[in-house]
Amino acid sequence: MQAKSPVLHISYVKSGSYFLWQAFDSLFRAAGQKRSFVQTHPIQCLRDSWPDFSIDQFDIDQILVQDEAVYWQVEMQHVEAIDDLDQYLAQCSHVWTHSFLCERSWEAYPRFPRVCYIVRDPRDALVSMAHFTQTPFMRRYHPHAAASPADYVAAELDTFLGDWCRHAGDHWRARRALDIEFLHYERMVQDLPIALRRLANWCALPLDDGAIARVVPSLGIDAMRAKNPQHVRKGGSGGFRELLTPPQQERALAICAPTMRDLGYDV
Repeated sequence: MQAKSPVLHISYVKSGSYFLWQAFDSLFRAAGQKRSFVQTHPIQCLRDSWPDFSIDQFDIDQILVQDEAVYWQVEMQHVEAIDDLDQYLAQCSHVWTHSFLCERSWEAYPRFPRVCYIVRDPRDALVSMAHFTQTPFMRRYHPHAAASPADYVAAELDTFLGDWCRHAGDHWRARRALDIEFLHYERMVQDLPIALRRLANWCALPLDDGAIARVVPSLGIDAMRAKNPQHVRKGGSGGFRELLTPPQQERALAICAPTMRDLGYDV
């Protein structure tokens, strides 16, 4: 049985994106249905030219959806317009984007048989980004003036969380019109075997429980951290309480609480 692919998975930054990509990648590989545009592209010859890349950037089929065009990209170091989106999609099993919803999204998203959005508590996403800015990858390619995670939070709390509300909220409001399945990062990592079973069923991948069980170990936080320590730190929930001061926590809720409630968070 051929899966209904390619799958598009959407997320705001530091919201379980890499975890979900690894989950789909492992499931499609287990089913023998993995396909990739970028992994067979000549750009692979540059794979060792960009030091300190934090995750498997040369293995991820990532797109950027903008009003003027849809692009394929390797992080932001290579961004190239896709001339024929259907031809591009025919070479992929699953595709990732961080793009905000825009006019072209309404044209691009329906070309995917399956579209999902992974959401994470934005306060934890903020903390994850604050730590991520201090990694060699970010210092080389996206340097920020913040000298510490606390400095980043102090400087970017309003902007980061405001953008989260727009990104997640716009996709939530469009979920029925664009047939977007919402996934909660916290629920997925809490019971990984059940989450993977549901993903496999949703994608129509012919995987039995034994195949799912063999995928689980590689997606544990410890395994993912060992593979990509720059990108995976703790991977849990509620860690924002360790970094955000009480006034910052209050400010975060003032910005995000309405959207979080819409998305099913108890705040």
